[in-house]
Amino acid sequence: MQRLARFKLDEINQNAIVLFEHYDEIIKIIRSHLPPSTATLFAKPEIKSDQVTVEWYSELEGQPYLVSSNESGNTILQKIAPLIQQRLNAINSLTQSLTQKGLITPEQNAWLTQLVEGASHDTKQIYLVNNEPVITGWGIGKKVEPPAPPPVVPLTAPKHRWCYWLLPLLLLLLGLLAWWWLNREPVVPPKVEPPKVEEPKKEEPKPEPPKEEPKVEEPKPEPVQEPPKEEPKVEEPKPEPKKNCRVVEKPTDAPQLAIIFNNASGMRYTLLESAKKVAIFDEKLRNPAKYGITQQDVYYMYRKPNRSVASKKSVAELINNIPTAVDIGLVELKSCLSTSKKASYATNHGIFTAAQRSTLKAKLNKMQVRENQVPGTPIYEGLQKALTIIDGKEREALIVLITEGNGDCTNRNVCELIKKEAKERPKLKINIVNINSPWHNTDCLAKTTGGEILNGDMTNQVKLTEAIKKSMEPVQQEICDE
Repeated sequence: MQRLARFKLDEINQNAIVLFEHYDEIIKIIRSHLPPSTATLFAKPEIKSDQVTVEWYSELEGQPYLVSSNESGNTILQKIAPLIQQRLNAINSLTQSLTQKGLITPEQNAWLTQLVEGASHDTKQIYLVNNEPVITGWGIGKKVEPPAPPPVVPLTAPKHRWCYWLLPLLLLLLGLLAWWWLNREPVVPPKVEPPKVEEPKKEEPKPEPPKEEPKVEEPKPEPVQEPPKEEPKVEEPKPEPKKNCRVVEKPTDAPQLAIIFNNASGMRYTLLESAKKVAIFDEKLRNPAKYGITQQDVYYMYRKPNRSVASKKSVAELINNIPTAVDIGLVELKSCLSTSKKASYATNHGIFTAAQRSTLKAKLNKMQVRENQVPGTPIYEGLQKALTIIDGKEREALIVLITEGNGDCTNRNVCELIKKEAKERPKLKINIVNINSPWHNTDCLAKTTGGEILNGDMTNQVKLTEAIKKSMEPVQQEICDE
């Protein structure tokens, strides 16, 4: 997080302070339904202890540039204004939609409305960070009203004064007409000469026309017989190509899918950093005093989109493409607080049918990353619970583990567990999505079951989505209708 601006309040605006206190809640709603760029439009306000100073922060990286009020600044503002308005309109539409569906409270509706209105206050300042607009000073000023139009002065119809000069004009015309009548010249009729009589001309004898010789008729050519027309061939319809789909004669023939979602503290790391940088920082974080790690450094490495938020977004998009005949199970992993084998830190959320996909998305959205810095993940217990909701013996079963690569925090051997299960479940496969992690403690799960390990570069949302999509390919084949 980098600081962009600092404001002094002349009078403490209680409405603004209440709005600032719910900033995280408001932004969470926006991020859950709209692109991250819409949420980053509003800088994060932080009220200092004096209750007068407000500092504004942005999670975006790069050199901030203040859009000034001069000529060059106005030119830039004209270019980015449609983009800003588009994002504000998106928030308004989202607010109306969520309110109609009863998904937000009246208070949340009011906060979202105040947030958008605050973007038009006279205190706002617009920064550009990596060509992305960020608004500071929102919510603490007054709304800028457009200037009132000038009053319309009614036009008074002019009085008709033409009658005053019409009478002299008529008198002048009458005078000219009388003068012409008195001074006109008499009309003299033209002289008519008698017509001349011409003598008739003698006609010369006409020569007789030559006699025409009889015409010899040329023989008419014999009619040429046209070849018989061939009847058009009727092409037989080509058979439709066979669908490349999975034949399911009964519901138990359809494959199963179980998603194990890691919500341990390691998923708080940002998606935007590579595995190498994460490993270096994680090592320094174990001894922050030695390496001079500040809380600001931690916030930077935890900036959004983090691994958890990005993964949930990708999964929510991809489950729509899973055939309706495939049931989906969900298991959530949390951080271990002890090494006790009796403690439970994995939650089985159950199996979701095609009609329950929206419920599954809601479960995903409610999952939160644990904030405690405890190393390791309860992978062993998570696998145990996932194995209870899938078959793998007679029915194809796929487990997709979305993780950051840590080992089991209870020191149990997950490799031995899967070796034993793989012998009894020949149709079981485990694919692993290892997000930008330098650790490979879970690789044996995929290798034992003939699955795939996806651990390439996933430093943006598109790359992560492609990796998770590839991990789900074994159950994405279309189910035949017949």
